[in-house]
Amino acid sequence: MRKIDNREQALRKIELPSEALAKELQRHLQEKRFAVHGRAYDALQFPDDMKPSEWAGVRGTVEKWASGRQLRVVESLRLQTVKGEAKQEKVNPKVLEAEVNRRLETLTPSKAEERYNYLQSRPISELTDAEYDERLALAQRISDKVKDSK
Repeated sequence: MRKIDNREQALRKIELPSEALAKELQRHLQEKRFAVHGRAYDALQFPDDMKPSEWAGVRGTVEKWASGRQLRVVESLRLQTVKGEAKQEKVNPKVLEAEVNRRLETLTPSKAEERYNYLQSRPISELTDAEYDERLALAQRISDKVKDSK
């Protein structure tokens, strides 16, 4: 397995099926005055800080070059962490429960039912922890009322 250094992670790549094609494309791009970093193995590398218009030019040139060689361009996605993004803090379950109970106490029975229907209409994966706990508490509240009325 090849070790990836930080400089390589900060580059855009065009991957090709062979080293020969990569060298051929590299020569073609250099003739068109595009800067290609590193040696051509099976991928050509470009800086991530390229302007979108420059990258579009490279992409267009590569697409034209590829169509003449019976190759097709396939998009790929790369996910990376965002530096400085705040991590979600863990919420104390007791604090969360107290907040949900306080919020539920202020609701009238009709508002509570409306809120429950709203929370139930949303997929669980889209609910925050507080909304999920609120949905459970509202369901319990409705269930208790049904039991009391029997």
